[in-house]
Amino acid sequence: MYKVKEKLSPLVREITWSNNLLIMSGTKTDEEKEFYLKVCIKNNYSKRELERKIDSMLFERTMISNDKN
Repeated sequence: MYKVKEKLSPLVREITWSNNLLIMSGTKTDEEKEFYLKVCIKNNYSKRELERKIDSMLFERTMISNDKN
């Protein structure tokens, strides 16, 4: 899936397969995938923590917050 995505391909190598599957199935856009890949790498999220972040719509909340600022 990430082979043709130059930005995403190197990032996916830095996370666990479980987290990769969560991001692939739980996100819609490449921008959202990139966001969760980077956040997951930066914060070393476990599968459970990443799932909580995706379920709580961290990406959407962050984008809304950035738009307000």
